[in-house]
Amino acid sequence: MLIALDGYNFIKQSPDLRKLEAVELQKARQGLIDRLAQYKRLKGYPIAVVFDGWQGGKAAGHRERISGIEVIFSRVGEKADEVLRRLAAEKKEGMVVVTSDRDIAFFVEKKGAGVLSVSDFAEKMEMARFYDLKGGREEEPSSNRPVAPQKKGPSRRLSKSRRRVLTSAKKL
Repeated sequence: MLIALDGYNFIKQSPDLRKLEAVELQKARQGLIDRLAQYKRLKGYPIAVVFDGWQGGKAAGHRERISGIEVIFSRVGEKADEVLRRLAAEKKEGMVVVTSDRDIAFFVEKKGAGVLSVSDFAEKMEMARFYDLKGGREEEPSSNRPVAPQKKGPSRRLSKSRRRVLTSAKKL
């Protein structure tokens, strides 16, 4: 399952990366790529980060692989949002997009791909790092005791597409 994220959206949402961005944008990008590389090392999912290159990028766009992370700069005149939409249309259910942009999230869900907010994914990255430092596996809720009361009947059941999105988010 490919994880694709809007790089500048993530940087703007993260307090640590926003401080690096105030110093130098390249440092913030590298900090994000380092965090994603650590998450990829722990979880093994392929990750692509998309940055806007529409103002000063190359005419054909730019792709490179840094520390196992596919880094994509959009073409001149194209925003990262459009690249994410194109990837979601190609990959469909085999992809999770990390963004806090509602328009992109709506489009991606319509195409069948999963969506996670930046804050949710940042939390998952932090928990994976914590469990790696702790030396154990992530703990699952105890199966012998329900966390919430059992729901009954189809009227309380989530839609099939929403259940699919939640299932893909749990795998991360």
